[in-house]
Amino acid sequence: MIQNKIALIILSSLLYAMALPNEFLHYGSLTIGFIALIPLFYSLFYSKSFKETIILGALFGFLSSIFIYFWLLFFEDFSFWTLSGVASAHMLYFIILSPIVVSVRKSGAYRPFLAAGIWIGYEYLKSIGYLGFPWGLMAHTAKIAPFVQIAEITGQWGISFLIVLINTMLLETIITRGKGIISGWIFTIIILTGSFVYGTYKINSEIPFEKSITVLMVQQDADSWISGKEIESIKKGQDLTRGELLKSNIIPDLVIWSENAFRYPYSENSAKYKREPEGDPFSYFLKDIDTPILVGSPYILNRSTMEVLNAVLLISPEGEIMEYYGKSHPVPFAENIPFWNIKIVSSFFKNIIGINNQGWVLGEPNIIFKLPINDGKYVNFGAPICFEDSFPYITRGLIKNGADILINLSNDSWSKTVSGETQHLAAARLRTIETRRTLIRSTNAGVSTIIDPWGKMNHTLPLYQPDTVTTTIPIYIADNLTVYTILGDWFPIMMILIIGLYMLHEIYIKKRRGIL
Repeated sequence: MIQNKIALIILSSLLYAMALPNEFLHYGSLTIGFIALIPLFYSLFYSKSFKETIILGALFGFLSSIFIYFWLLFFEDFSFWTLSGVASAHMLYFIILSPIVVSVRKSGAYRPFLAAGIWIGYEYLKSIGYLGFPWGLMAHTAKIAPFVQIAEITGQWGISFLIVLINTMLLETIITRGKGIISGWIFTIIILTGSFVYGTYKINSEIPFEKSITVLMVQQDADSWISGKEIESIKKGQDLTRGELLKSNIIPDLVIWSENAFRYPYSENSAKYKREPEGDPFSYFLKDIDTPILVGSPYILNRSTMEVLNAVLLISPEGEIMEYYGKSHPVPFAENIPFWNIKIVSSFFKNIIGINNQGWVLGEPNIIFKLPINDGKYVNFGAPICFEDSFPYITRGLIKNGADILINLSNDSWSKTVSGETQHLAAARLRTIETRRTLIRSTNAGVSTIIDPWGKMNHTLPLYQPDTVTTTIPIYIADNLTVYTILGDWFPIMMILIIGLYMLHEIYIKKRRGIL
């Protein structure tokens, strides 16, 4: 009965959402992740027709998106369009994915491995490109440190594969009642054990460091984009910074605020910031703390054509911009409208949505900041902005271009939820293991934390509260780049090739037998 399969799809959608960071389990549950996809795969393996397969897949894509990404409804003017766009995209993915899953249901002992490989292909393809959405991956359910260390070889895809493989092997045990699957379980246990052993070894291995950086991180919990609150937000950041300097009695190498800390372009409003905030102008504040500051601000490239970057600026105590980086992968449709030059696209957004420009322009990628520290040394860092720390290709590019550490400025406070913040963190955390570099996440409302090269969080500030922390961070630099940093997404590409070859083989066999 299709009703029973629909019930299983609803169950799987709920389990999938509960496995990922959510409002009830703030950092998700790997245990639930090990079983979340069993009802989905079971329903697809026993679907009776192509139409039924499509319906089940579309339903899972829609429901899981609503359950996981409901917080997109708080994205103000873009709320409905953003959530409906994400849900529609996932429906399309699963309409395509589901028949592929069904195509391997008669593959015998290879079925659980092929099904897991298909899922990894899906995760990879939905995460790449300008329209990529690398959130909600099975790897984001994993918090056990040894288990995730293989990311330095396979990227996050290897972690996802192992989690999904547990799902498909458990399903295979149910379907076959334990018959003929001993070899599959032996292989699965071997690679799981190998991952834990390797991870334990890596956690206990040292990475050399020759220098360190002391940072003062400020979580303002103030929205500069609320009309009339932009100067108040800056004043709050200044007060928090001064308070932390007095409390810690440590002179940092760098003060870090969050994305969008400035509503109006700093470079175009220098005179304004010599007068405001009233009684404590920002320019005076800079001289007073006598420390460079990394802060989010719009940056105008060309006023006549309104080419503006969503940028982070490194500002000297004298108020000069030492370096800037503009977001090279803005959020599609929310920050930048793709295909704007196509008339039908721009007309739709102008006349239907009410958006009259393309949004932020794309910045130049792989910009490296050079920050002087003590003893005449420098620290080179990359500064991916907001959800850019979810994209492995961005952090890989920064590390290959010479970044010693990564500093991410984010502002997810608009989500008004725990899950909106922690889902972002779960995605970002894996970048540290993939590259074996420290990631500093300085956000407006959370999750502000410092993640070391093994994925461990340190000095984490409470969500949705103004707070600060000063700490000294070792600059870990391994002798060699990680396998993943060098080779990139070889693992999911290999999975896609294996699935493709299997399907071609099946077509060839069917043709020989006269089935096709």
